[in-house]
Amino acid sequence: MKHFLVFLLFLFVSGGIHANVIIRGKVVNQYNEPVAGASVIILNTTIGVNANAEGEYLLNGLSAGNVSISVSALGYMPKVIETLLKEGGNEVNFTLEEAMVALEPVTVIAQQREQQLLDIPITVSSVSAQMMENTHTRTLEQLAAFVPGLNINIQTPHRPNLAIRGLTSDETSPTAQPRVSVYYNNVPTSRASMAVAELYDMERIEVTKGPQGTLFGRGSQIGVIHFISKKPESAFGGYASAGMGNYAMKEIEGAVNIPVTKNKLFARAAGIYSYHDGYITNTSGGKLNGKNTFGGRFSLRYLPVENMKIDLMASYQKDDNPGTAFMSKRYPNANGEKDIFKYEASFDEGKKWFNKRDVFGSSLDIKYYLNENSYLTSITSYYANSVDHRWDGDGSIAPAIDMAEYNDVKQFTQELRYNFSFNSRINGFLGTSYWRENVEQKYWFGPNEQYMAYLIFQSPEYMISENGTLGYPMTAIPDLGNPAMASLVGAPLPTNHEEESTGGAVNQAADIFADATFKLLPKLSLTTGIRATCESFMTSTEAHMLGTVPSTLGYLLGSAPNFFFAPVDYHEISKDFWSVTYRLNLKYNFSASSNMYAGYSVGRRPNVLQFNSAGESEVMNAEKVRSFDAGFKWNVQQRYWFDIGVFYHRYNDFQTSKWDNANYLVDDAGRATSYGAEATAKAALNAHLDVFGNYAYIHARFDDEDRDGNQQEYAGNTFRQTPKHSFLLGWDVKFDVAKEIQIVFTPTCSWKSHIWFEDSNDKQPADLSLARLEQDAYGLLNANIAVKFNKQGLVFSAFASNMLGEKYIVGAGNTGMMFGVPTYVPGAPRMIGAKLLWRFNNLKYLGGYGRQRNSSI
Repeated sequence: MKHFLVFLLFLFVSGGIHANVIIRGKVVNQYNEPVAGASVIILNTTIGVNANAEGEYLLNGLSAGNVSISVSALGYMPKVIETLLKEGGNEVNFTLEEAMVALEPVTVIAQQREQQLLDIPITVSSVSAQMMENTHTRTLEQLAAFVPGLNINIQTPHRPNLAIRGLTSDETSPTAQPRVSVYYNNVPTSRASMAVAELYDMERIEVTKGPQGTLFGRGSQIGVIHFISKKPESAFGGYASAGMGNYAMKEIEGAVNIPVTKNKLFARAAGIYSYHDGYITNTSGGKLNGKNTFGGRFSLRYLPVENMKIDLMASYQKDDNPGTAFMSKRYPNANGEKDIFKYEASFDEGKKWFNKRDVFGSSLDIKYYLNENSYLTSITSYYANSVDHRWDGDGSIAPAIDMAEYNDVKQFTQELRYNFSFNSRINGFLGTSYWRENVEQKYWFGPNEQYMAYLIFQSPEYMISENGTLGYPMTAIPDLGNPAMASLVGAPLPTNHEEESTGGAVNQAADIFADATFKLLPKLSLTTGIRATCESFMTSTEAHMLGTVPSTLGYLLGSAPNFFFAPVDYHEISKDFWSVTYRLNLKYNFSASSNMYAGYSVGRRPNVLQFNSAGESEVMNAEKVRSFDAGFKWNVQQRYWFDIGVFYHRYNDFQTSKWDNANYLVDDAGRATSYGAEATAKAALNAHLDVFGNYAYIHARFDDEDRDGNQQEYAGNTFRQTPKHSFLLGWDVKFDVAKEIQIVFTPTCSWKSHIWFEDSNDKQPADLSLARLEQDAYGLLNANIAVKFNKQGLVFSAFASNMLGEKYIVGAGNTGMMFGVPTYVPGAPRMIGAKLLWRFNNLKYLGGYGRQRNSSI
């Protein structure tokens, strides 16, 4: 394999450099800005490339004579130039004119190079900075509505729920890897807790769906969310904004770009402070479900020589949020109210509930260009993330379930990649990468057993009275007539027992990969890729009692002197695994503005090493998915865009998550099948009105039988966090009220059908009077209106989310479900606010507030 890769490298480099007839040039718009990703092809041939990030291209493998060169990019009028090629070098530059009424240009790097959406034979969505500003999209939950097939719920920052096509990314074990990979500026973040970042000073966000192991590595079993921030550029500029709203909302954001050395060194600094009070009042004191976040990012771009680019980035985010309101519907609050949408909770008195998180990230990206379309890339990154979370597990004023979790993750990655263009007919990349993470995980449990006993003895109705007052404590184990308990009858129940379970992991992986697109015919191309991975996982566990007070209830549960975690001395297990993922896609171009594609790919979620509540080790099989995708993309006159994709996924060894005694573990749910369709449509109807929308249908179920023909536990159940139907519809209404003054009004309406919160759909609270672990269909109406004073560089906007005050939940079950007292997390109520933004100097460069273009796809 090593010699084969060396041979390929030599072949591609020599093929890309030594050619008798070549064409090179640059594609820019009328403002002399590069049109990255523009498609440049020789008509009626198999020769074509995409312009790089600087708008530059190189075509080789040509013969002297007359040729017709076509250039196209979304949002620009296509252009064809006929020219006579001579031996040696030929220079042909293009200036593309923006269409008078057109969709916004969309460049993506889903295939590790700049391309237009039309050029990619997979399902990709892109949300631009302009779209986020026009709609005042500030959270990942809001962002998800713009991407069909994506669903995001965040109960706590340390366990965000990211779901693509029904597949979620629980990280229940220190070795559990994501199914949905999250990238920041080409760097993978292996933990979802690193993914909940503030959306400030962004260039765009790309979401690539389906198994993407070849393109993005082992953690992208069913898709990738790629956050791309703005990079330093050669002009001075920046912006500053400040906003306020209800729930004491405050937000300050800004960025400045500085050319340190002309044409050599540029710097960019950006930051945000975002705060709002919790929208749920804890009658015992304080607020819940609030936000207090600070974030900053610093970037440098250095151009030491003409064909080298070095990008250095460092970012930091700190969250010091109040606790999450895991609210009970069984028990009333201190005011006797059971309706969680009164937004009042009554949690244990005298305790502080919190969600704290620190994320530091850094990356060094070095590109060395051999020519315009062939270059070497080295990406080195280091991320550190710690989260600390304490919550009331029973959702009531009773001090029964008091838990905390602490995680600390440190990650290092190194990737070396060679992008090639071989005779301008084969375009792709090959490379190798290394990833390592160190994980520390701690769970703390401190119950008051005089109230926990009511749950253990299945008498929860005595813990809290109907008027919301705390019931009488059970001071000792009662005589329930059970001979097995006879020796414990009368044993005192402690109020201050504490215990801790500590786990950790050292996870490593090394990859080699290659991916390429072959132009088979002028209108037909084949894309194929493969990635081989060697993984090494080591995980450890130990559990001990803290302090000197043993658990009494633990003697009933077999975990004494602890209650939740059976005492276990330190021990560890380790395993190595080999795997291969691959893809194969065909794309047929009906014209320069429409095509269809179909593909087959294999995805994999790695094996999980874990320990059950008794400290016994388990190794879960790797989860595998075989995927069939097909789609159609159509761009009409640069004003109308439509795409539709259909998919069919078959899963083996489906890794579901569930409570097992005291541990939240991965379980093998067997076989599963999902299929569906995703569609996006956009139209620039005229200079004053744009419309956009999307729709997704996902049918994701567990099969009736496993591979041996046995009935499965979850037979027929729907994947959790998966609406069968969802859609978004929005408008951009723009009109000038005076010279250099424009109003932009952007309302959006999103809707989701019924959602289950557990894969075990049917396992609901035994008490039928309690709410089930599900959410009925609901919709959210959001709006943003902006007044733009273009000459002064000022934008005043007013915004509202959940304008109709829709009542919905974002989570159900949780820790309390283990003991028959499930809890529920209400979604955010109506939030309103206003913001003033000032941009200075290079206005267009800031993106989203300069020249008004249509929102992205």
